[in-house]
Amino acid sequence: MNTLNKTLMASFIAASLGLSGVVAADDHAADRTAGEVIDDAAITASIKAKLLEDERTEGFDINVDTKNGRVTLKGGADSLADKTIAGDIARTTDGVTGVDNQLTVAAPGTEARKEANEATASGEVRETLSDTGEVINDAWITSKVKTQLVADEDIAGLEINVETKDNRVHLIGDVPNAEVRAEAVRIAQTTQGVAGVDASRLVVRGNASASR
Repeated sequence: MNTLNKTLMASFIAASLGLSGVVAADDHAADRTAGEVIDDAAITASIKAKLLEDERTEGFDINVDTKNGRVTLKGGADSLADKTIAGDIARTTDGVTGVDNQLTVAAPGTEARKEANEATASGEVRETLSDTGEVINDAWITSKVKTQLVADEDIAGLEINVETKDNRVHLIGDVPNAEVRAEAVRIAQTTQGVAGVDASRLVVRGNASASR
């Protein structure tokens, strides 16, 4: 997206939400330049990674959706405190202007929790697999692999592009050594629904650096 389009989008968001609403979510959101507005997909990936890294939320099935910097959380949590923690993790992520925390508080194994989990993307996929035997779609696999790569401390800062076609994952980018490359391949290979991994364009370069 070019600078003009980003500027127009930023202006549209501010106008549609109202200046006071934007400031309430993020005191500086209305003042951010187009270049400072963080991509929604990057925000989603970052929040998912943090939820996976935090021992208090790693076991929950939480769907994260971001639109114009506003995050919606869906799924289940064991307690109100856990729900609050998940919301705080999302709220304190760079680029987030607001959080709609729709997590359902219900004990594991209850009907309410099952329904909450099935409302998430991953929950829907699991139910489809168990009921019909259908494979996970490419978009879900790509998102899952990206999230896990971001969650890995040795890979998180590297620019590794993930593409999936017919359940086959293609990893593209530069890595600093063979060990990191092997770990990225392992993560992709062990992701649910992956039929194969093509790492021919994941190149080891000694000077590859993390773009933190």
